[in-house]
Amino acid sequence: MDLFSRERLLASISELVRRPDAPTLIYVTHHTEEIVPELGHALLLRRGQAFRSGPVSEVLTSNSLSEFFEAPVAVERHDGRVYVRAI
Repeated sequence: MDLFSRERLLASISELVRRPDAPTLIYVTHHTEEIVPELGHALLLRRGQAFRSGPVSEVLTSNSLSEFFEAPVAVERHDGRVYVRAI
């Protein structure tokens, strides 16, 4: 999916989860920047096992993701989304 199509999809997901009658949504991705702010919890899976779970603000941190990836990363937040870069 190209950048603009992805952003339209993520905007649609944000709209959906803000609705009063929103269904339970499980969004699976390998790209943290796709986790829209309306999705409040994250589950990290590594080698078929739950590695860490909880509120996005607690799970998607530099320390947690460095441990998860077994390599140093830095987390930056922009407009409520999480961006990870290798350091």
